[in-house]
Amino acid sequence: MSAALVLKVDVDTYHGTLEGIPRLLDLFAKESIRATFFFSLGPDTSGKAIKRVFRKGFIRKVLSASPAASYGLRTMLYGTLLPAPDIGKSPDAIARMREVKAAGHECGIHAWDHIDWHDRLPRMNRPEVERVVACCHQRFREVFGEPATLSAAPGWTATALSMEVQEAAGIRVTSDSRGGAPFHPLRLDGSASAILEVPSTLPTLDELLAWPEYRKNHDAVVPHLVDAVRQSPGIAVHSLHTEIEGGKAFVDLFRRQLRAWKDAGVPFLPLGAAAASALSSGIEIPAAALTWSTLPGRSTPVASHAA
Repeated sequence: MSAALVLKVDVDTYHGTLEGIPRLLDLFAKESIRATFFFSLGPDTSGKAIKRVFRKGFIRKVLSASPAASYGLRTMLYGTLLPAPDIGKSPDAIARMREVKAAGHECGIHAWDHIDWHDRLPRMNRPEVERVVACCHQRFREVFGEPATLSAAPGWTATALSMEVQEAAGIRVTSDSRGGAPFHPLRLDGSASAILEVPSTLPTLDELLAWPEYRKNHDAVVPHLVDAVRQSPGIAVHSLHTEIEGGKAFVDLFRRQLRAWKDAGVPFLPLGAAAASALSSGIEIPAAALTWSTLPGRSTPVASHAA
């Protein structure tokens, strides 16, 4: 019997909100799968990510994942040569987000300004983090009419400070880190947070496409990810993006991936249900400090838990 699989859908951009969400909702409806969507709710400044070209490995990853096909030229210019659209103020984007909830999927917070949080969080002070988090929560309530209890940090960029601020704002379950079983993150004072952190455990599609064995053979990622779930000791969490798996270039590949998981007997759970299962299992959940680690195919460090 395969481990249960959580599909964590990150919605990074305005384009991904408008174009990627409908494609993924269609796929999930056909396969009777419930997922958990995390929304970027403020300005889309994706064009500012161009500075990452100076980071080792970023260009190879970009070329492998074909962002021109996945994100679109306009997205790659937002916040630089083109004005940054305010995602959570767009009537069309709001409609797409509400369709996710209406379809029975879980909804949570991803970001205010995805690029800014990803690139600057470690240098933000508490008042700045509190301001950004407050903007996210206010906008989430405006869109969905209820408070957010789930969040997932952009690019797995999280610290004890950001977690502590999210906890104070009402977040109870996060997926901010990579690797390992669920745990309670440590606050700045060393005490255990009430938040349950459920890390992403599988490599993402864009990471795999940067590996030499998959760069020219995209179909080979399908059995790899089936095996990865089969070998998971507990709940597996796979992060995907509306701009990639929900984009024209990769939606057919993701359709085959879903069918392969289903054929292998993989059961699917939304993140909240997976967290509830972990909390009610009777197994003691450890507390651990957030730290940083690097992963194959990813050009920037990600949050993980200290061993």
